[in-house]
Amino acid sequence: MVSHELKTPVALIKGYVSTLRRDDVEWDPEVMHNSLQVIEEEADRLTRLIEDLLDASRLQAGAMQLHREDLSFHQLAHHLADRFQVQTEDHHIIVDIPEDFPVVLADETRIEQVLSNLISNAIKYAPGGDIRISGQVQPNEVIICVQDEGPGIAVSDLPHIFDRFYRAPENSRKTKGAGLGLYLAQAIVEAHSGRMWADPKAEKGAKICFCLPRD
Repeated sequence: MVSHELKTPVALIKGYVSTLRRDDVEWDPEVMHNSLQVIEEEADRLTRLIEDLLDASRLQAGAMQLHREDLSFHQLAHHLADRFQVQTEDHHIIVDIPEDFPVVLADETRIEQVLSNLISNAIKYAPGGDIRISGQVQPNEVIICVQDEGPGIAVSDLPHIFDRFYRAPENSRKTKGAGLGLYLAQAIVEAHSGRMWADPKAEKGAKICFCLPRD
């Protein structure tokens, strides 16, 4: 499966480049633009997959390093909501994290990776509706959740969604991916002495949460 995910963007990039290099055709500017856009998108996809595979290898080797600093979930969530909102017209991304939400000591780049994965999954698997990023404060930890209004997670898939390379059969037929996103997200959270889980009692859609210690 991973081999297929690597080969697909490479094949598309090579195909488009070979076509554009033909000497017997003069390409229309719009065709050139669309072809280059596909090449760029597939190159980005390939880069993300390679980075995920490298991160998975680092985790196995115990070589992932964290650079902890003060992290504001209020600022991070709004930043990501703005970034992802421009990528979809079918969803409304809502941030329900107050400005006075506690600051935690964490690796901002890695936690951004976690939250980005959850928002990206919500956009990918929910056909539309609200995507809510919420926060709760507990005495010793903070809890961050991302909930969508999609079909939710099948009961049979719940025990496996954080497994490395696991993809739900229904999703694997409809969307691309190598099944590393949630595995890496959970590993990053656990490296911060936190936990990550899927809420089986979500009223609608999928609800993925993680917690981080406050001290």
